[in-house]
Amino acid sequence: MLPHEMLQTQTQVERSLLSRVMGWLALSLALTTGGIYLWIAGVVPQNIPWLLYFIVAIGLIFGIQAATNSKNQSLAVGLFGIFSVIEGLFIAPIVAYYLHAAPDAVGSALLGTVGIFLVAAAVVYLTSTFFDFWRVKAERAGDNNALLLALSLYLDFINLFLILLRIFGRRD
Repeated sequence: MLPHEMLQTQTQVERSLLSRVMGWLALSLALTTGGIYLWIAGVVPQNIPWLLYFIVAIGLIFGIQAATNSKNQSLAVGLFGIFSVIEGLFIAPIVAYYLHAAPDAVGSALLGTVGIFLVAAAVVYLTSTFFDFWRVKAERAGDNNALLLALSLYLDFINLFLILLRIFGRRD
């Protein structure tokens, strides 16, 4: 195989991995939104302590990693889905507060976060920079666990969203 053919093959592997990671990220964010909705709509009791959600979420992260390491992809995917909903329940009180106190802050934070992630993904798609996105590009073909990479990016997304929510929520 010629060097430029090897480079093309590596680029295709990277782009395929990035596509899978972004797909998992999109699914997890949709499930998180569902968790937030369930909490705000009162489907889930609102008196469950946030610490319980936090402990369950941490346990699920370890479970996802263990399932992935043991090559049980179905279990890892299921745990990842549950984790995403639990994370939504965990941040729902914060989102609900801002929806009441400064509704435009939620939209601004979401748009800002999505914008930053889309720009980062585009840059990584073309180069090799930016935080955890770089890990997607740096993974070798045999190490391409899209689910764990998506989990890492998911946590970055949620943290960035909460930071921007605090910033945009302070405008009043």
